[in-house]
Amino acid sequence: MKEVSIMAFDYGSESLGIRNPFKMEGFIRACRGLIVTLMGVYPLLQVAEVIQQDKALAWVYAIIGFVLLSGGLRSLGGGSFQMLRFFVGRSVPTSLAPNLSKSERETSKLEQPAYRSIDLEEMLMGRKNKTFLEPDGFISRLVHTLVPKLIFLPYPLRNIAQRYAGAVIATAVALMAFALTWFVSVTGLIGNIGDILLPFFAFFLMLYLILSWRKASTVYRSAERTIEAQGNIALAKIIAFAILAPVILGLGLNWLLQQTEIQALYSELQHASLEPFAVLPPLLLLLALMSISGVLIMLLLKERTQQVKAITRVSEFRDNWQENIHPRELFVNIDSIVMANRRYKEIPNRIYRELEPKLNEQSSSKGDFTGEVMIETQPEYAPLPQTSLFKTLRLMATLFGQILLLAGPIILFFMLYEAKTVLNLWQDYQAITSATDSQHLQALIALFNESQFLLSLLFLWLIASSFGRLLENYSHTFWAELNFQSLLIYLKCEGTYTESKLTTGKGIYDSTASENYVMRSSLTPWIISSRITTSTFADSGAKNVEHPRHIMEMEDNQAEMQAILDDIQSFLSDRETIARIKNSTDLSSAEQIYKINQQSRAIPVQNDQASLASPQQDAAASSSITNKNSG
Repeated sequence: MKEVSIMAFDYGSESLGIRNPFKMEGFIRACRGLIVTLMGVYPLLQVAEVIQQDKALAWVYAIIGFVLLSGGLRSLGGGSFQMLRFFVGRSVPTSLAPNLSKSERETSKLEQPAYRSIDLEEMLMGRKNKTFLEPDGFISRLVHTLVPKLIFLPYPLRNIAQRYAGAVIATAVALMAFALTWFVSVTGLIGNIGDILLPFFAFFLMLYLILSWRKASTVYRSAERTIEAQGNIALAKIIAFAILAPVILGLGLNWLLQQTEIQALYSELQHASLEPFAVLPPLLLLLALMSISGVLIMLLLKERTQQVKAITRVSEFRDNWQENIHPRELFVNIDSIVMANRRYKEIPNRIYRELEPKLNEQSSSKGDFTGEVMIETQPEYAPLPQTSLFKTLRLMATLFGQILLLAGPIILFFMLYEAKTVLNLWQDYQAITSATDSQHLQALIALFNESQFLLSLLFLWLIASSFGRLLENYSHTFWAELNFQSLLIYLKCEGTYTESKLTTGKGIYDSTASENYVMRSSLTPWIISSRITTSTFADSGAKNVEHPRHIMEMEDNQAEMQAILDDIQSFLSDRETIARIKNSTDLSSAEQIYKINQQSRAIPVQNDQASLASPQQDAAASSSITNKNSG
């Protein structure tokens, strides 16, 4: 069995403020599961009584009971699981690019970032957002043309819009093909075969539409990583079905009618009171549910697009600094102090490009350097403001989806009694041993007509469950969206440096001095920062907020940029170039040396022995010598 990697729950005393977004949805789902579970228990309790009368009917009760019970327990368990505690560690959400931070070495291996560091650099440098991919295919372009702001929504929301539009187009093309088949059948253009072709094609039409909408109701987790293609191939499949299905059915029925036995049976059935397949009730139900679901989904997407800003602005700083500083010290200060002071709730920053300054020493006293770093602060949970209409529509979509999923088991529960009637007719048909062919035919017709009604109930159940699943999955996407805000910074610095010697405090009579080697650097920094809004989609379970995160907005932040520059300038201006005494012991020693020097200079010069004298004595002696010479 393949092991699934799960990110650790990195607990911290300070919460990130992310609450469980699925409590209401889980409660509604659990209520539906409880009702279906109780419905499944009833047939199972009746099995012991029914088996004494009819074993076949007992098997029907048992199978339907198990189906209802398993489906109810699955919904009850899933809904209850959504209502449990939402565990959120300090490592969520997923990083935008591979995280090189030393504190996240193990966690970063389990992440699946949506970008590379070079992608983020291109977005900052080029003032562009690579998240907004161009739609691929005819259907995708059609949907994005009708809803222009759809391109600025996260991938899952764009994908459900495309999936729904593709199912609508498939339904429209299939209905046009059915209308054409109905026309040629009613007008007699294909002869007597039209009376048989139309019911068969109606059956396959409903089967095709149900399969199309069940496929459209599926939401894949892979859809959150990129935009799906709804193009010419999908449209070609739809048109091919519409054209080829009537032709293939017509050829197949024409071959069957050429058989002798089938011709005899067909001639008898023409005079029988057979009920045709009632395509109109399930078709009307499908169109009604398609319209209601479409209105709910489109209104939800419209309300979500009202929050779109699609901003791609950044703050930029470029300049040239002449400072007495080693280049490596500047990078260390930015990484360890400037950006560390901007951590959110003391959570380490995300490092997408590690600080590795490269110094090219051309000689012992000069050289050039270059270095860059890309950092994102811990994303802060910032839910989008939701209107009351959006909340109402989302709740209505969830409730309506659960009601449709509940309608399916109710129809299946009602089929128990219809199954009993069909079994009785089948037993009556088998009991006819010495009756005439006419009696056999009448019993077969009665069995066929009752089976038609059972088949219609089955189609109604499949249609209700398909659209219920569609609304459940689509509305879940709107519940799951989480938004964050963070500061993304890219720093690139180049320049040259030279080394010089600085000596201070060296007097004529006092040798106490400070000699320092100063690194004079010419710095050309290029800083780009942006306050970004990112989006991800949560889930219930161990990997609740560990899914890919995408950038939705990029806003300039002149105030934060100026604060960063002020911190750097403060560091540069407060640095010491000259060494100074910082403890009382060294200061006392320097004072003693100074006193000794003063006392030494106070001793007069005697007997040609060069002794030190004070500066005042040297000046008096020089003046006396000058006066004597002049005299």
